[in-house]
Amino acid sequence: MHSMSVTTMIGIILAVACLLLNHAVAAPTTFRPRQVSDELMVGVGIADITGPIGEITMMGYAELNQKANGVHLRLKARAFIFSTSSNPARRVVFVSAETGSPSHRVRKLAVRYLQNKLSPTEAALYSVDNVMISSTHTHSGPGGYNDDFMYQVPNFGVTPGAREAIAQGIADAIFAAHQDFTPGIATVTSGPLDNASINRSPQSYANNPAQERARYSDNVDKTMVLLSIKDKSGTRLRGVVNWFAVHPVSMNASNSLVSGDNKGYASYMWELEERSNMNLGFVAAFAQTNAGDVSPNLQGPRCIDTGEPCDGGKNSCGGKLDKCVARGPGYEEGGDQLSTEIIGQRQFQKAKDLVKQPPSATTKMLQPSSNAVVDYRHTWIEMSKITITNTTTGASVKVCAPAMGYAFSAGTTDNPATGISWQGENDPNGRPFWNFVRNLLKTPSQELVDCHKPKPILLATGEMGTPYWWQPQKLPVQMFLITRKLAIIGFPGEITTMSGRRLRDAVKAQMVADGTVDGDAEVVIAGLSNLYSSYVTTFEEYQVQRYEGGSTTFGPNTLNGHIQSFTTLAHSFATGSMPPPSPAFPSTTEPSDNKDVNFLTGVVLDTAPLGKRFGDVLVQPSTGPFKVGTDTVKAEFVCAHPRNGASTSDTLSASGTVDIPNGRLPGGASSTYMTVERQLPDGKWTVVLDDAGWDTKYRWARIGVAESRCTIEWRVGSTVPVSPGRIAFDISAGIRLSR
Repeated sequence: MHSMSVTTMIGIILAVACLLLNHAVAAPTTFRPRQVSDELMVGVGIADITGPIGEITMMGYAELNQKANGVHLRLKARAFIFSTSSNPARRVVFVSAETGSPSHRVRKLAVRYLQNKLSPTEAALYSVDNVMISSTHTHSGPGGYNDDFMYQVPNFGVTPGAREAIAQGIADAIFAAHQDFTPGIATVTSGPLDNASINRSPQSYANNPAQERARYSDNVDKTMVLLSIKDKSGTRLRGVVNWFAVHPVSMNASNSLVSGDNKGYASYMWELEERSNMNLGFVAAFAQTNAGDVSPNLQGPRCIDTGEPCDGGKNSCGGKLDKCVARGPGYEEGGDQLSTEIIGQRQFQKAKDLVKQPPSATTKMLQPSSNAVVDYRHTWIEMSKITITNTTTGASVKVCAPAMGYAFSAGTTDNPATGISWQGENDPNGRPFWNFVRNLLKTPSQELVDCHKPKPILLATGEMGTPYWWQPQKLPVQMFLITRKLAIIGFPGEITTMSGRRLRDAVKAQMVADGTVDGDAEVVIAGLSNLYSSYVTTFEEYQVQRYEGGSTTFGPNTLNGHIQSFTTLAHSFATGSMPPPSPAFPSTTEPSDNKDVNFLTGVVLDTAPLGKRFGDVLVQPSTGPFKVGTDTVKAEFVCAHPRNGASTSDTLSASGTVDIPNGRLPGGASSTYMTVERQLPDGKWTVVLDDAGWDTKYRWARIGVAESRCTIEWRVGSTVPVSPGRIAFDISAGIRLSR
């Protein structure tokens, strides 16, 4: 999550705070004994999770001006179920969701929706314990679904329908995977992708020990890990899960159209290609991992007025820190959209290469056997109660209660704030005015200040409980084991490159020592899983206090606390039972749900302009001709507020003149804001594209107080092939292509 300007943040927090002023140990888990297995069982599924749009702040940049006021690429959840044929009830569910951040309450709701779709016997197969939901971290999706108050502030609380839309889509994706559940062949392979990522805080990375840095050739993880799933015969590719460390911030903070960003584009392109080859059930997830300090903006940060290099520090761009911005490849030629395409295409192409390459030393077959099972662990940890013992000195240190530093409010070079704060700020006495403003909310206790040093505290979130906790106090820790070749860590936050390396190494060393995985096993971090707790840096990176360090919630020992928790959890695969609660592993019950606040203004009045009616066309498409791949068809019309609904397959086909293939919209969503249709020989129309495609754009704009204007665009044949024909615009349907 990138920060809004500190002035905006403090102003909103103070306003909301004023309104508000006026206004046990977990039960032991029983695990089934391991049984002989002979086949891997796999299911794949996909569904739409696009939430409400129309004046909804997007989740990620936390910029109040970045409203979700249209759609470029609808958001998806992609689900994968694994078990063995000998123990099909012991299964794990991995979901990659195109959201800005995870939410435990969304996960609970999704599991409940899923269980309602199933028989009691089937429903018992799924719970929050064996369902892992990992956010891709797109910064172009509507917010308003988060669990904790600080992350709700930019959205003025919880948006009605936001959680429900995401949860229902996730449930639908898992249900589709449940129905697809059959024997399959799965392999894990990996390889380097060199031209899709850079480190946006190299100063912090360079503070790690030289001996440790010397083990790696790059300051970002360039290794792509790919889990591919084929049918039992090994001939048809059913799905893939891809883990590559890069932030989905190719679309910048000025973007107002919903998009899955570079990872969403990669998924879209691969699924589109497979559908064109009649592999209709194929699902491609480009999931997130340790990308906390990794940017796709390969040009690096430069002052936008002079072109000089900068780093987001105090003296960047002559002190005009908001001018220190990193741009992606192709930005000058095609803006952030082209940058998104380039970075997404590079991930897509590398993933395809990994699937096609012949088996090698990097290829691992996920083969079940008597000692190669599918299993899971899940519990809650109270972070500030973790005690870490230094194995060399024997000294004990504590993990801190949550707090956010001044560097958090500076933003990153992907999206800098106003310049009131800067990256690398760690002088606790240098901000007397803003310390005064901070203290109006909550003066941090001396214990909290001492614990978080050298971070100067801006928000004492661990001591702020009105209207409820501002940041999570308890975190879910979860791991999956899929035979002896793959372990997945469900990590509840954003973790930097070196932090991820340390965590992976520690967990793998524990599991290899325990004999639960082989020495060549792949240990993957599924970043931003199940709940959001901001960032995690190494102890050394934390000292520099760039954005990631200022946003490391639980203080300088946050990473070591996580390593201790996850290695303890990993060891439980060998012991067959969860470890008892202790100062080293303070497992606890899950947090109770809070009563959400909502200050978002509803759609009070929705009217057409004087002398106009809803649906009146304001701008017809030009007559063309249009060149395939380059030209865009565009129309504008009088419309309603998008929060008042969209077209469905039922409403589109109600007149009997529009055919919806298989009764479903092409993008798989239950509703759409626009369609592109082709006329059939019998004179009827069939829907060929909707707002789930990269070729289309739907934009909404408020006019005055209660009026709306919508613009729809179709870039002809950009990704979806098109036949020659005449183009027209029909308000009841959208853009039409006749023979």
